[in-house]
Amino acid sequence: MAVVSVSEFRQHVETVGSNSDSVMRIRILSETKSQVQMRIFLANRTFLDVYYNAKTSKTAFAQIKDDQRIFGADNAHEFWHWHPYEDPQRHVRANDAVTFDEFLKRVEAAIK
Repeated sequence: MAVVSVSEFRQHVETVGSNSDSVMRIRILSETKSQVQMRIFLANRTFLDVYYNAKTSKTAFAQIKDDQRIFGADNAHEFWHWHPYEDPQRHVRANDAVTFDEFLKRVEAAIK
């Protein structure tokens, strides 16, 4: 994922989320010039935590249920990887950068 501004990242996530039937509400937890943290509430009573830091390019997406990550993707450890539903603690290397669009599509597919 190319480095974008925090406001561009936030606006993109908000646009993608607002076009999803699974998304009930989007809340900004914190936002500065260099980072944003968002929480996206889903119809199935789980939520997504979204984090982006423009200075470090650190990006993380996590689906949370009962205070536990059940699915995720991030670029920690200098490469993009998935935390699969079967074992969310595991790191499965991704071929490419994971976009919020792709992450949400996988969440929606698992919900249905």
